Amino acid sequence: IKIENINKYFYRHKKNEIHVINNTSLELEETGLVALLGPSGCGKTTLLNVIGGLDKVNKGKIYINGQKITRRRSSKVDKIRNLNIGYIFQDYYLIDSMSVFDNIALALKINGIKNKEEIKKRVNFVLEKVGMYRYRNRYANMLSGGERQRVGIARAIVKDPSIIIADEPTGNLDSKNSLEIMNIIKAISKDRLVILVTHERDLAEFYASRILEIEDGKIVDDKKNEHTNDLDYKMDNKLYLKDFENHKEMKADDVSINFYSNNKEKLNINIVVQNGNIYIENKSKEKLELVDDDSSIEFVNDHYKKISKSIYEEYNFDFDKVINKSYKKKYSSIFNPISLIVNGFKKVRDYSFVKKLLLLGFFASGLFITYSISSLFGITDIKDKDFVTVNKNYLKIISQEVKVKDFLNYEKDENINYVIPGDSLVSFNIEYKDYYQTSRLVNTISGSLAGTSLLKEDDIIFGSFPQNKRELVLDKRTIDDYNENGIAKQIGLNSIEDIIGRNLKIDNMGEFKVVGIVDLNSPSIYVYESEFINIIANSDSNKNFYGMYDYEENIDSSNSDLLDYTLALKNIKLKKGSWPKNAYEVIVNYNYKDQYKLNKRIDVKVNGVKLKVVGYYTSKTEMNTYLVSNQTIKYNVIENATDLVIYSKDKSSTIEKYRDLVNIQDSYETSKKTYIDNNKERTVSSLVFCGIVLLISLIEIFLMIRSSFLSRIKEVGIYRAIGVKKKDIYKMFIGEIIAITTIASVTGVLLMSYIIYQLSFITYLSNIFMINQKVILISIIFIYIFNLIIGLLPVRGTIRKTPAQILSRSDI
Repeated sequence: IKIENINKYFYRHKKNEIHVINNTSLELEETGLVALLGPSGCGKTTLLNVIGGLDKVNKGKIYINGQKITRRRSSKVDKIRNLNIGYIFQDYYLIDSMSVFDNIALALKINGIKNKEEIKKRVNFVLEKVGMYRYRNRYANMLSGGERQRVGIARAIVKDPSIIIADEPTGNLDSKNSLEIMNIIKAISKDRLVILVTHERDLAEFYASRILEIEDGKIVDDKKNEHTNDLDYKMDNKLYLKDFENHKEMKADDVSINFYSNNKEKLNINIVVQNGNIYIENKSKEKLELVDDDSSIEFVNDHYKKISKSIYEEYNFDFDKVINKSYKKKYSSIFNPISLIVNGFKKVRDYSFVKKLLLLGFFASGLFITYSISSLFGITDIKDKDFVTVNKNYLKIISQEVKVKDFLNYEKDENINYVIPGDSLVSFNIEYKDYYQTSRLVNTISGSLAGTSLLKEDDIIFGSFPQNKRELVLDKRTIDDYNENGIAKQIGLNSIEDIIGRNLKIDNMGEFKVVGIVDLNSPSIYVYESEFINIIANSDSNKNFYGMYDYEENIDSSNSDLLDYTLALKNIKLKKGSWPKNAYEVIVNYNYKDQYKLNKRIDVKVNGVKLKVVGYYTSKTEMNTYLVSNQTIKYNVIENATDLVIYSKDKSSTIEKYRDLVNIQDSYETSKKTYIDNNKERTVSSLVFCGIVLLISLIEIFLMIRSSFLSRIKEVGIYRAIGVKKKDIYKMFIGEIIAITTIASVTGVLLMSYIIYQLSFITYLSNIFMINQKVILISIIFIYIFNLIIGLLPVRGTIRKTPAQILSRSDI
């Protein structure tokens, strides 16, 4: 080891700055026991830590076996110190949750030795040497101080380092254990360098080959130790009988008692022997302690003698005979993807009851996060069904008054496929003649009227393409809306294709047969375009109708003012005159011939033109409808409409053409914008609420993981001190966080997903939440990622510090 002009400060550039290492330079040989002596606070432990790479210096250079460890990345320093230095700590720093064997084996695994037989051979050898073999399977937290320190020595030496750092290894031990530990350390120093910090000058002068005196951060004396004197070191557990001033021996027939004391103590005891037991009643004030083969106290029938160096010369640490030199030392991770997860689950399994209660918090966070994400998706995911009421391909011209002339001009436009007066919404009636009880029950199917020209054969998902004008196709969306009241399922229409073959009715027009279903996500009813006008003219009375209805009367019950005469041909006969084949022509009931003169105009107007009577009809029923041509019906429908719907294959060019002339809009985009604007306030408030819930959940997770981590800072410090790299510390906690998230948080995600799924069947709530595989997967991924990030934040904040700084924290 070579040290060049190193300086270290505590509280640098502050009022309470301490210059703990003051411009120190030093060279240490490859073997021997070097003792650092000095009063408390002189800097000897800090010097030991910087030499061992456990702490950093502010200035200067340190070389370990020719490799510089100052001003280098921590990962490089970790590698150098891990391969060259073993550590013995005053506070032992064993992993309490591991057995003695595993604590020692850990040092080998870090150095790339994974062969089980080699590990077993090395660990058992060093345990034999330190007298701890029989405790190899005992957990570290079950050992006494002396036993723990022996294990610490075994861990330091098992990887065969060239340097041993020992920080007051006897500081917490009694005299007996102190001597035994020092004998082991001395034996180790025969073939490697051991640097020892101690307060016990007698031990240092007896065992050390070199002594460094330190005061105020400086080496004030550096001397070689010749070991000329014996060690005057009385062991607390040995009582030398011949050194007591008073000795009395009392003998009787079967009794022999020896009494030793230094003063004239008075002894008053009663002894009873019965059934192999000795009962002692002590009537004196002195404490009574029994000494037998299991006692730590030992009676020595001799005078006390100083300890000679023969006491440690008999120790031999011939480790080279045991280790397999073919195993090259190199840093190796102690975790792989499988082991880190398995260890994580084991760690969670071993949690205390109180700590397991924290899992409820992670479970709750899974619930809240899933709720928030589902709500966010539900609010921000605007589905077409939320706002689309007409065919998505339509343009709309908004006008308070529609003129026939303008309508006809639109029809002539080559870019326009067809024009519909009004909003295109129509309603058909459907009967349920499956059962007698429902034979007069009528329901309504409503949708946006659309031409079959919008469809291709490939669009049909069930059924077939319409072959005549009395066949139609329904969009799946239209059927879904119709099924919302549940009546269809009650009579056996359980799937959408069950409606194929059913007849839909329009007043005065009779039946239309459902022959096909498409899924274009437009609430449309597709018919031949030639049927548009009559459907629009006769569907208004059926809108939103549901109940009992008698269809026997059919046309004759109609009280419409105007009707296409072609729809009434089965129920009437031309009595006089001609059929109203031209625009503005009308035929009336023969009963009104005196009121309506033939070839005369009447007061009823269409498009501002009075209708001309061209004939009379007779009816089987009392029918008083004005019968006109389809063209006249068309003009009448146009005249009564306020808006127009246009289907153009080129929306953009049509909008551009008429933008400056009329108020033309894309129905889809306009409806979407209106929906968003109307729901903006609700969306903002919902987003704020979800954000707050999400933030609370994230803070909760952070606090819980931080609380869990704080209880393990000491463990982290130990791992870092014995050479485990930062990345492995991350892995250790990654495994635990994954286990916690899987056990608690994911369970919460799945439970909340199930609850939301059930709630989604409620129509009102279906627009508030979204739950599907994507949302569940995002929730799970989010909670894993967030738990990992938040869980590793306190880890990162801690392992950025040096191992010495971590272990010096007062809260561990």
